[in-house]
Amino acid sequence: MSQADKFDPTARTYAAQEAYLAIEQQPHDKAEKQLLEQARCYVRAHSHQNDLRDLAGAIRQLMGDAYQVGCGSSHIWVKRCPTDAGPRGPERLAVVADQLTTAYRDWFEPRVPGGPRRSIRTEQGLPVAGVPITTSTPTR
Repeated sequence: MSQADKFDPTARTYAAQEAYLAIEQQPHDKAEKQLLEQARCYVRAHSHQNDLRDLAGAIRQLMGDAYQVGCGSSHIWVKRCPTDAGPRGPERLAVVADQLTTAYRDWFEPRVPGGPRRSIRTEQGLPVAGVPITTSTPTR
């Protein structure tokens, strides 16, 4: 490899990604649930990727024509086709994303509590409405 090749500004390298599939809506029936579980198993078997969008073709083939599969900048989305989507339109059914940088949840998992959180080191935390400001001495 020449020096020019090493410093080529158009060379594309991606950080390692750890793919996972999150099912964001409840499956319509047993067949859809089984199909999504097959997709989840496939993603688990191919979790270590340089660019997880490379999995899109296999996911598209596995899901079949009843589903739309597309890519974002660093994820893959699965939607039901508009005829099967129901009254609210085609919402995302599932997403394949990088576990190291995202935290999508399955439809049945509890939501993470929102709102401001207290800092572990209260001397560095921002004030939270309704919580008295106290001073503490850091321990080392």
